[in-house]
Amino acid sequence: MGFAYADPDVLTDEQRAALAEHQRTVHQQPRELTLKALREEAKLSHADLATQLKWPVERIKKLESGDLDRVQLATLRRYIEALEARIEITAIRGEAYARLC
Repeated sequence: MGFAYADPDVLTDEQRAALAEHQRTVHQQPRELTLKALREEAKLSHADLATQLKWPVERIKKLESGDLDRVQLATLRRYIEALEARIEITAIRGEAYARLC
C-alpha cells in the first residue's frame, strides 16, 4: 500500500498501522559503511586493530581497500567481529534469497 502526504487525522486505522510499521522499519535499517568507516566508527586506528588481530597493518589496509576477491570468510569474520559487529551473507536470485550467515 502506498502513501501520499495526507493529514494523519484522515487516515484509516489500517493506513495508520501500515505507516507506523513503515516508519519503524525505516529507522531500524543499518547505515551502509565501508570497512574503513566501520573501523573508524569503532574508534580504532589501523595499528589498534592490527595489534588486536595480531596482523600486519598492511593486511588491514589491503582488506579495507575493497580487494575482497581472495579473502577467506574466516578472515573477514575475524575483522568484523574485532569491530564488535556481525557479518551477514545473503544469496539473492530474482525475488528469492537465502541467508547464509
